[in-house]
Amino acid sequence: MTPIESIYEIKEAVIDLQKCLNSRNRVVSIRSQMRCEQLVDRFFMENINVAEIERHNMCLHDPDYFFKLLETTAEYYDFR
Repeated sequence: MTPIESIYEIKEAVIDLQKCLNSRNRVVSIRSQMRCEQLVDRFFMENINVAEIERHNMCLHDPDYFFKLLETTAEYYDFR
């Protein structure tokens, strides 16, 4: 899988999980949050040379920031 394909796969998964994060069921919400954290970790592990590790914590707490970082990283790979 190319880096761009991986980025888009992560983005789709996070978008799908957004619906579950606001669930009334606490277990569903917690599991969704854990899965989002795993996706953020995966992104940073796969893009260690491109994404700055200092942004990791911000991505965990701000999904919009994470989406922007995914987009800018995808653009970086497009121009390479």
